Amino acid sequence: MKKITHWYDTEFSIFYKYYYGDIEYKDLVSDWTQLINEGKIPQGVKKFILDYRKADLLAPPHMAIDIANFYKENIDCFLNARVALIMQKPDQVVLPILANQECQEVLKFKPFYTLEAAFNWVNELNFLTTNYS
Repeated sequence: MKKITHWYDTEFSIFYKYYYGDIEYKDLVSDWTQLINEGKIPQGVKKFILDYRKADLLAPPHMAIDIANFYKENIDCFLNARVALIMQKPDQVVLPILANQECQEVLKFKPFYTLEAAFNWVNELNFLTTNYS
């Protein structure tokens, strides 16, 4: 069964999304669009952790451009953001790497194997004023 849940960590200002089941590109777009339109992403949030450990992301590598374009089209929400993706399936890791190449001037995507590593990366000091390395 396909499912996407989310919550906002007020202590660390991180927006979390959890994915379950078979997730397609249209699911990603429709969920983000709904969250943005309903104002569910607190203003000024620049740290996102997307957890795909219990999901199968059914987007082929060429969809990375479409994913990057969606984030760029919604730049008011994602400008200077760090988007950490927790992925434990090697075939899925290529997507955030390719998406990052498409929009690294305005936001960063990076895949991680663990929540701890993703959490540490989005919380690095001064990431908004660095080159996002």
